[in-house]
Amino acid sequence: MAINIKRVVLVYIIELAILVLLSLMGFYVGPLLVSQSMIKSLRNQIVATADLGPNYIFLHNLVIDTLMAIPVIGPFFFILALVMTGFVLGVYVAYTLNSILGLVISLFITMFFPHGIIELLAYAFSTTGSLTFTGNLINSLRGKQRITRGDIVALIIYYLISVVLLYIAANVEYFEITALKGLISGMLTT
Repeated sequence: MAINIKRVVLVYIIELAILVLLSLMGFYVGPLLVSQSMIKSLRNQIVATADLGPNYIFLHNLVIDTLMAIPVIGPFFFILALVMTGFVLGVYVAYTLNSILGLVISLFITMFFPHGIIELLAYAFSTTGSLTFTGNLINSLRGKQRITRGDIVALIIYYLISVVLLYIAANVEYFEITALKGLISGMLTT
């Protein structure tokens, strides 16, 4: 079985759309559901993360990615991670900036800064591998096909590509954080 880049791109596009939708929901509905003290706690965690270095960022994202790569349950973790990122981002911007323009800028940074593109693409690879293998598993249970060694190898390749991309993304993100630390600190002030 070969790696299907078209599926990866499709998952990536769906990922971006879900992220935007959930961010808008978080911005408009989130403050009714999430307290400002919880958002302040998240802000403190974000600020502390910048001091821990790229390996911490990588390991944190690797846990999420690994859960996404697990057949059958991986897509659930994919959606959960998008909810945690998108919805929380929307709530955070609603409390700190209270500006739809601020949300658009935050989404742009999350999705289109180099680390965001690479990280979201990594998640798309692991989720595509999980979805593909899950489809093959369902077909196997229905007697339509058998799980082959090639299917397992493809799942592993999707995952390994995502791990390499995440490592690159973590280092790029750390560079972005340190290079833009003054700007970020100003935006995080509540």
